[in-house]
Amino acid sequence: MRAVSIYRTLLFLRVGWLLVEWFFGWDARRHGSFTLLHPHASLFAHAAAEFALLIILAGLWYFLRWARLLFVLALVASVIDSAFWPYHGISLSPSFAIAISWCVVILNGGIVAMSFLPPVRDVFETPT
Repeated sequence: MRAVSIYRTLLFLRVGWLLVEWFFGWDARRHGSFTLLHPHASLFAHAAAEFALLIILAGLWYFLRWARLLFVLALVASVIDSAFWPYHGISLSPSFAIAISWCVVILNGGIVAMSFLPPVRDVFETPT
């Protein structure tokens, strides 16, 4: 199952970048709209979203069908969100984080494509 190994490598890279992005604060789409409610609300909302994404990626690791659907829905919500909020990618430091962020977009596309194409799709179909 070489495709499954590649798929899990993509998931591992995605989780790794998610953690690096969170630790260094390189998330280009972090916006402070929740700070109007409470000073720590933005931090809590972002942490909850990151935790939810980690749960979804863990579900993809174990080939759970709900995780595949939620990952696609999260990407759709991310695209819709990007249409309404300004992009602050220029303010990222260091500058290589911008390039890596675009690689993560490609990585997300690879994860979705492999999730819905054989032979990885067939692993999702088998009952566990």
